[in-house]
Amino acid sequence: MNKIKIYFKKLLRGEISLFIVFWFWFIFISFCIEVFFQIESLSNTFYETNYFQLFLYLIILIYSILIFMFVFKSANNYKGSKIWSFLSKVIVSINLFFSLSYFTDILEFYFLEDYSIENEIKDFRKTLPMQVDSVSILIDIYKEKKTIFYNYQLFNISLIEENDKSRFTRQIQNSLCEDEISLSLLKKDYILNYEYVNEKEEKVINIQTKKDDCGKSIYDLEILNKVLDEQGMH
Repeated sequence: MNKIKIYFKKLLRGEISLFIVFWFWFIFISFCIEVFFQIESLSNTFYETNYFQLFLYLIILIYSILIFMFVFKSANNYKGSKIWSFLSKVIVSINLFFSLSYFTDILEFYFLEDYSIENEIKDFRKTLPMQVDSVSILIDIYKEKKTIFYNYQLFNISLIEENDKSRFTRQIQNSLCEDEISLSLLKKDYILNYEYVNEKEEKVINIQTKKDDCGKSIYDLEILNKVLDEQGMH
């Protein structure tokens, strides 16, 4: 244990060879981390919660900061080529920049944006109930984890037959898959749950829409919008 403490003190003081610090502690360890993430991403068993995934990226960020310090210390004490010393500093600086950027994106994607969506839903609830069209009123909306629930009341519409329910489900899901706001939520793995009741507040139908329900065309609207923007037609 004492030997390990002494070794890491030398790392912090820049007393370990730049060759070892750069090629082993930076390149080799980074490669091992990348392989680990690739294997676990294929298995889809490691990222059971967003918090745990954020924790992993936090560890990587801390590692990048430490490597940045270790390499800079060793490079400053390096007696060889100044070019090699300079390049090693540049490379770890770029690595730290990308680590910070990626961690910020992950934080925003999973937490800050999720928090923003929750606040928007809370504000929107204050405007309910809301007449959506001639046959439906939006009664309530709320969020539980990655599912957003929409409660509607239907008027003057019959959904007794299974064929009618299937047709209505397709219409709702198609409209969601073509709507930019709904699509942006689906792409972030949110589930949109639409529950409909009749005039007597009896449950009529429940429609749950996931990203997979939109098929491979889920990104077509985004591509089309980019093309229209480039052509100045949007």
